[in-house]
Amino acid sequence: MSEQVVAPPAVLAEGRNIVVVTASRIGAFCLVELQKLKHDRTELFTRAIQPVLWLTIFGTTFSRIRAIPTGRISYLAYMAPGVIAQSALFVAIIMRVPMTWNPLRSLAVFGVVMLGSAFFCCLSLTIAGIVLHRDRLMGIGQAITMPLFFASNALYPTAIMPGWVKVLANVNPLSYEVQMMRGLLLGEPADYLQDLGVLVLAAIAMIVVASSLLGRLSR
Repeated sequence: MSEQVVAPPAVLAEGRNIVVVTASRIGAFCLVELQKLKHDRTELFTRAIQPVLWLTIFGTTFSRIRAIPTGRISYLAYMAPGVIAQSALFVAIIMRVPMTWNPLRSLAVFGVVMLGSAFFCCLSLTIAGIVLHRDRLMGIGQAITMPLFFASNALYPTAIMPGWVKVLANVNPLSYEVQMMRGLLLGEPADYLQDLGVLVLAAIAMIVVASSLLGRLSR
């Protein structure tokens, strides 16, 4: 009779410790952000300005001129998931963009936003762990935020993009986040397994990379 191979207790304990430490670090970052918002409520307002401008100015203008083909849905509704992915879920609710707010779908959208946020937050931590200077981090962050946004399907379909931009959009996790949200909120065709798989793998990979650089940040 073959013997069952059991992992040594030390290995299991080490694995549990890694999970606990990772979870505690994530919780600590969330707590810091909540405390910042608690002490400075105006930050909620300042964070909402940009997405509101995207919807009210960019979205309504392009909806009227019908410059971008979005099929049966309005351009404002088409771009809203992209703005939500970039900014916050409550923006579309405030703007009352016509979407399907089914409770289960809303919960799924929340999960998708959290996955995308995990990837981009850890991307920021990775950059911080490399440059080790706040000014450099802010500069690099501002330099990559808009290219990531525009090199995705957040504002327009990938079908009308130039070839090189389409390549960037296909490797941009934001594209898969937005596409999944469009499927959940607007009923657009979406490959949920592929989109979810890309988001999960991207988030896990970036969490691992960011975690490996936390030691440099704590020095």
